[in-house]
Amino acid sequence: MPLVKVKTKAQITLPLKIRQALGIEEGDYLQVTVDGNKIVLVPQALVTKLPPVSLSQKGEQMLEEALEDVREGRVKEHDSVEALIEELHDDAH
Repeated sequence: MPLVKVKTKAQITLPLKIRQALGIEEGDYLQVTVDGNKIVLVPQALVTKLPPVSLSQKGEQMLEEALEDVREGRVKEHDSVEALIEELHDDAH
């Protein structure tokens, strides 16, 4: 297990093999939490802030119906995108 040294301003360098294994690149963000006596770093994906959009009346209606489905629990979870696609294909037949 590699060791890292805490440097000036509490900075550390993550070992190359760990960065490569997790796809961590310069500029990426990591969530930092404490679990007992451990520091846990979890890579995070940030969403680019987009300008506001306006929906048509039909779009607003569709969005409200979708949100209502979520609130009422009328949703399904899938283990993978492939499982979702397979179910969609099965429903089409």
